[in-house]
Amino acid sequence: MARKIIVLLLAVSGLAGLGLGYVWGGLQSYAHYQQASLADRQHCGGQLPVRICVNAPQEVFSAFYPSYLHTGSPVVEVLFSSLAGPQPLRISVAIAGFSQTETRTVSAVERMQSAGFVPPLLDGVLQRLTSDRQAQVQVTVADVRGTRYYSNAIPLQLHSRRLMAWSAANRLRIAAWITPTASAVEELVTRAMAYLPQQPPPAPLAMTGYSGTILRQVLDQVDAIFDALRLDYGLRCQRQGVPYAGPESTASATQAIRLPSEILQQGSGSDIEVTLLLASAVESIGLHAVIVVLPDRTLLGVALSPDEQGFGYWDASQLSAAMTGDAVNIASDALYAKEEKQDAVIDRILISEARHAGVEPML
Repeated sequence: MARKIIVLLLAVSGLAGLGLGYVWGGLQSYAHYQQASLADRQHCGGQLPVRICVNAPQEVFSAFYPSYLHTGSPVVEVLFSSLAGPQPLRISVAIAGFSQTETRTVSAVERMQSAGFVPPLLDGVLQRLTSDRQAQVQVTVADVRGTRYYSNAIPLQLHSRRLMAWSAANRLRIAAWITPTASAVEELVTRAMAYLPQQPPPAPLAMTGYSGTILRQVLDQVDAIFDALRLDYGLRCQRQGVPYAGPESTASATQAIRLPSEILQQGSGSDIEVTLLLASAVESIGLHAVIVVLPDRTLLGVALSPDEQGFGYWDASQLSAAMTGDAVNIASDALYAKEEKQDAVIDRILISEARHAGVEPML
């Protein structure tokens, strides 16, 4: 354990500078994506004297939708004007079978104006959306008397909530799969408490995160969660990696990723799925997580303090080995140090940064 702490402390100064660079770059990429997420097709029409143009996307990745709601980022933009001078209009937007209807009353004038819409989700719709399907963006514009000036049903592809769109602009959105309040994740943390007494003394008495703990006890809590996954759940993990080339890359690719509750129920997952499960558990007890992307796998990183100065690491793919969480932590710290020295770390995705940017758990 002493060896582990020494290695971790030596890494602190280097990680601080690296982390600041990723935070700034990530926020800039996220802001750019938010602006670009508005419609990529325009549908214009309307009965005189009203003129309407609708900007609607061709596809929506449903796992990202709760973040759009949280930040108020428009999914559909409606531009409107009226040659008849000030004219009250009611604009209604819905995604059929996916969202409720959002209606806004506006005052149209000769100058073109715009209004953004992100209709609220239907209850339980994300939980059920486990495969892609075709939908429609339904837009109607009428005056206060009900006279309709515009009506359109625009085709839209809704992607499964299990589909992650990897790109530099979307890097923070992986945090949507980190679901700390899921009942299955809370049950995992409860069961992991039984492994706290097995940690080297002085072992933490409870899963208290950073509260009332020393550095070693932060590591012990994560070790106990890892041990519970291996011994109580018998979870298996297949090393797969992610199709993502880093924050400077212009490449993009998709990857199917199940939720942590599904991984616990089904008993196995890829390294990114199990890493996100571990991240969900540590976030549920107040610890700060980072997803480390390496060329052939992902690692869970956990900050040793609330200010995120220094991290310990766990390789989820080692669940299949007969190793304790403590042993996996030591081996993973060494692996990370080696990859960092060789400049092979593709990205470090801080979950605190994602939450600050409005990326919420999808469920």
